[in-house]
Order: sequence, then structure tokens, then C-alpha cells
Amino acid sequence: MTIRAPIESHTVHRDRMLEHAEQMLAARDRLQASEKMWGAVAHAIKAIAVERGWPYEAHADAHAIAWHIADRVGNKDIFMLYLAAESLHRNFYGDRFTQAELSDGLDMAKRLVALLRDADAAMGPATPMPKDGNYRRRAEKAARQA
Repeated sequence: MTIRAPIESHTVHRDRMLEHAEQMLAARDRLQASEKMWGAVAHAIKAIAVERGWPYEAHADAHAIAWHIADRVGNKDIFMLYLAAESLHRNFYGDRFTQAELSDGLDMAKRLVALLRDADAAMGPATPMPKDGNYRRRAEKAARQA
């Protein structure tokens, strides 16, 4: 099966998701606000991965990429904010975060998107892909299937 490129770029989706998260938060739709925040972060990471030719096929890939970027640029806040964004994704299924917590979550998601943008520029074009073992196996499998 051939995977088609998205109709719009991941950066377009990232920005739209942040906008939707604000709207959902204002409408007090906690579940959708949570998922839109996570979606913005996932698309921000995927935009970097696509640009660099790093496979991103599973949720675990986002985790490996976020850690790798934080490590490469020496900013552990990137990974800590990524973990916070993951908890927003879990909140979509659990509805445990208050409106105030989600408001803070939106601030963290925006901060992470900005940090990822800066990190992408700081890494330069020749940055190797993450070394996480599972990530490498998925990357090799994707390369064989291409």
C-alpha cells in the first residue's frame, strides 16, 4: 500500500490544531481541547521528521524523536513538555483535567511547538535520526518497503 502525502503540510495542521484547541478550551470542551493540543504537538514533531527523512509511523516514534531533539540541542524542557503533551492525549480518554489545568496545558503545548521550531533550526540539516532501538527497526523496515 502506498502512503500518500498529506494534502496540507504538518505545519498547517499544527497551527490549525493550536487554534482549534483555543476554541475548544473557550467552549469548555475539555476532551477536544486536550486532543487538539496533543495533535498540534504530534504534527510539530512529524513536520521535523518528514523534513529530515526520519520515519514517523507510530506514537512511540514521536517519543523517540522528541527525546532525540531535546538531547541534540541540549534542552531537556523539550522532552518534559512532550511528556506533558502526552498526558493531554491520555486526558482525551479519561477526562480528568480541569479547565485550569488544560489552560496551562495549552500554554505548554504552545511553548513546546516554539521550542521544536527553534530546535529544528539549531540542529542543521545533517542531524542523524534517533538511535532508539525500536525506532531504528521501524525505520529499517520502512526503508525496505519503499
